[in-house]
Amino acid sequence: MVVTAPQSETLLWRLTEVSLSWQGGVRLEGIDLEIPAGVTAIMGYSGAGKTSLLNLLVGFERPDRGDLQRNHTHLKSPTLDLFWVPHSMGLWPQYTVREHCLLVSPDTDQQQARADELLAAFGLTEVSDKYPGQLSQGEASRLSVVRALASQAKVLVMDEPLVHVDQAHWPQYWDFIRAYCDSHSISLIFSTHSPELVLREAQQVICLDQGQVIYHGPVEELYRSPPSVKVASFLGPVNEIDSSGDTSVLPMLARPEQVELITDPAGPFEIKQTHFLGTMEEVRTVNRETGAAHTFYHRPARAVLEVGQRISIRLLILFCCLLLCGGCIPGDAPELSFSDISQWTVPAEGIKVPAPRSLNVGPDDELYVLDNAGRVLVYDANDELIKQWEMPDFEIGKPEGVCLLRNGEIAVADTHYHRVVFFDKEGKVLRMLGEYGEGPSQFIYPVSVVQDPEGDIYVCEYGNHDRVQKFSETGEYLLEFGKVGTGPGEFQRPAGMVWHDHKIYVSDAINNRIQIFSDEGEFLEILGAKTGGIPLYYPYDIAIDRNTSELYIVEYGSGRITKTDLQGNILGWFGKTGMQQGEFLTPWGLTVNSKDQVFVADTGNRLIVKLTP
Repeated sequence: MVVTAPQSETLLWRLTEVSLSWQGGVRLEGIDLEIPAGVTAIMGYSGAGKTSLLNLLVGFERPDRGDLQRNHTHLKSPTLDLFWVPHSMGLWPQYTVREHCLLVSPDTDQQQARADELLAAFGLTEVSDKYPGQLSQGEASRLSVVRALASQAKVLVMDEPLVHVDQAHWPQYWDFIRAYCDSHSISLIFSTHSPELVLREAQQVICLDQGQVIYHGPVEELYRSPPSVKVASFLGPVNEIDSSGDTSVLPMLARPEQVELITDPAGPFEIKQTHFLGTMEEVRTVNRETGAAHTFYHRPARAVLEVGQRISIRLLILFCCLLLCGGCIPGDAPELSFSDISQWTVPAEGIKVPAPRSLNVGPDDELYVLDNAGRVLVYDANDELIKQWEMPDFEIGKPEGVCLLRNGEIAVADTHYHRVVFFDKEGKVLRMLGEYGEGPSQFIYPVSVVQDPEGDIYVCEYGNHDRVQKFSETGEYLLEFGKVGTGPGEFQRPAGMVWHDHKIYVSDAINNRIQIFSDEGEFLEILGAKTGGIPLYYPYDIAIDRNTSELYIVEYGSGRITKTDLQGNILGWFGKTGMQQGEFLTPWGLTVNSKDQVFVADTGNRLIVKLTP
């Protein structure tokens, strides 16, 4: 079924029953499309017709049948109506890099300055006097985009732009493209194979298969409510299940973050093979009753499933509720407003850009960051990186929680090494607390550390022995509270914690709630239970505003921040799952500084995001 985009006040193209053939057969057939202004991605496997469709849009080819209307001509505009970046890049061999910019740029006093800005933004300043034949593929790919931007055309059409650029740098180039197009009111149509890029940049998506459009509509709709497995797969893996896990009856489609695979000796599926892919795990199984093979995708914090185990599937129904009722936020809860949103990546590790996981602020508003390269990074109050160091071990797993202690030490929950590591401010290891086990002063997977004003330290852990342990500042075991379960005072993957007024607030992730204990370990209440409950999906961290004593909760599953008072009344929310500014992809941690600025570890997007009120 073809899904068409809604009517837009500004249509760029309208295609009606358009077909395009060649001597080898049909390339496009029966294309009905309305392409609005904004950012549209065109997706499809090799040979699906992406380049053919772009060729028609720019007039490089004409349809054999049907009608194609172009509605974005501006005869009196000082700039071009349209600029095309073909798959071959189309560079001019007789002109230098700088001349490529100047030749297409509007002839104004700002022409040279605009060229300088674009060349610097795409790392081409040092090669500005070279010719295309002297450039690497990556440099040539960047130049083709720079030339298009320099034209200031009202519509840019790009065939797999930046395809030759390394993964460590393409996000920063796309950040610039997005900002440039926004500031100059430029629409962008581009083709790509990358689901990550489409989720990050596009508003609309056109999916092609064997020369036909099988989906056209909002990117978020395709991700959240795909019409079929085939169409859903354009934006990444999807699970075909029902609420009982029976894949043969009334299947529904669930993204990896919408399901949880849990070890279950009586479960219907036996694991045959697992592959941990960083942001998700691919699990190949066989149904013990039917013998049918099936592959599932889920998003654990780390690879935890093993060949030979039996599992069952838990569909995270609350997530479906959030989708169906728009987040279930009460109608009188406002959207949180921020005057400025800034973001940056952590330093590259080779060709890879690691993802931030945990954040904490110090007394001078310095920001401590843990990333999944096993590093501790320290930024000053101006967001400048001032120091960094590595964990003593990180080959088998990365740390998840960082806390600055009142004595100036930095405590890190070294999750997969079953301990807490204490550093001085220069990154020197001072001591370690804990070992593998379930007894006092032992840990399975510690994930968060907090300290109270008296100096006592609280460490929460998961791993079928979910609990919080309390220690003195010198590491003496004092008490513990909590256990695995779904009842009051029980946890399923406790994650972040904060201390306030002799109370410990614990984000109980899988149970989708915040639990409150006295700092002596007595269960007090579930946050918001007296005010009607707080709809949360995988609350992974919690922070408190030191000025207002208001709570911020980051939700890993729904990609947003929920703000409440200490009684659980919802004060507002911000964000959703996605890759645009103001959206988050599996956010892992957050913290608040003395200026009420909120910092988010946007793990899936590999960004640190600062929200300024």
